Amino acid sequence: MLHSPKLVSYQVPDLQQARAWYSRILGRAPEFDSPMACVFAVGDCSLTLLPAKERPRGTSGGVAFWNVDDIDGAYQCLVEAGAKPVTEITLLMLKSRVARLEDPFGNVIGLFSASEKKTSVEDRPSESALTVAFCRALATYETRDEVRGPDTLAELFVAEESRKSLKDPVARAWLIEKFAGTYPFFIARTAYVDGLFRQALRDRVSQIVFLGAGYDTRTYRFRDELGTTRVFELDALPTQQRKRQLLDGAGLNEPPQLVYLPINFERQRPAEVLAQAGFDPRQKTLFVWEGVTYYLPAAAVDETFAFVRQSSVPGSTLFFDYMVEAPDIESRYSVKPVLESWRKAYTAEQVHFGIDEGSIETFLAGRGFRLIENLTPEDMAKRFLTLKDGSLGGRVVALFNLACAKVAP
Repeated sequence: MLHSPKLVSYQVPDLQQARAWYSRILGRAPEFDSPMACVFAVGDCSLTLLPAKERPRGTSGGVAFWNVDDIDGAYQCLVEAGAKPVTEITLLMLKSRVARLEDPFGNVIGLFSASEKKTSVEDRPSESALTVAFCRALATYETRDEVRGPDTLAELFVAEESRKSLKDPVARAWLIEKFAGTYPFFIARTAYVDGLFRQALRDRVSQIVFLGAGYDTRTYRFRDELGTTRVFELDALPTQQRKRQLLDGAGLNEPPQLVYLPINFERQRPAEVLAQAGFDPRQKTLFVWEGVTYYLPAAAVDETFAFVRQSSVPGSTLFFDYMVEAPDIESRYSVKPVLESWRKAYTAEQVHFGIDEGSIETFLAGRGFRLIENLTPEDMAKRFLTLKDGSLGGRVVALFNLACAKVAP
């Protein structure tokens, strides 16, 4: 199960000083350098320096991470053998997965996996959803009032190793730069969907359905406004289980109007799962399909549009965001680096689907919908990122649009 050590992690009180010291000792510059971590290549292994004023529970300042083929299986095997989890399995720097456990004798065992084993969101919690939650949590620390994020619950889903970076101004600035384009996009998308959700509650829409809810927290954040509206959250079981465990662990009771519906999107139909939970297709409904379409093949996208049209009455609303397709798309602001990082990071969630630029109205009409609004990256920036002095608080990656549509008569 355990192969050779792959990564050694040291906690240091002064990252800059430690970086300089190890650069001199090893005779090389770090391979990765940031305010949150500094990584050196040492033979077939990596040395990671992490800033820590106080050493976290379960460490003595240094941890060896053993290479494993199947980190999920190894983690479970160690727990069954009596090891105590110190951290859950988390994504490390958008390319590897790590975890820490404590053996029965007080020693820390680190697990490391860079396996390209084919998996899906049916096998483990969604990594893209975790990135979105991290960016929403990052936005809550914004010093600019106009763009500060409202999702104060998002931090619950952030891995323990990453939380301290949220409280470090230098680390936050570095992260915002690294998430150039996508961070402003998530700010705008969150604000837009918050508005749709709350308007549906004010209009007393009887049902709201989240298709691939991820770490959405709107039902918790706006619980006092729910009234009699029922909210159905559909998602793959691993992500939904992690979400519920963390919310429960934080002492947040599930609103009685909320219905969690685990679904295997590869084998089950949303209409059947919803019907078993009491969903009424005769009532006007808001469907929220956030951050999903681009991970699906075209046939699955068409099936979802057909499901929404057939499972709701005319006038029901569908929100979704989509990837724009155009001959020059990779030359536009931040698109190429975003696509490259996503393809490397989300091996279980590759991007597939897009809609030709300028064709959204025709695309929807052919599927039984009427376009209400389509926001381009420029529209999003103007509406949600404009500061008091009239300047923009960020540029949105020129890859995605937001769309709101109604089921046509």
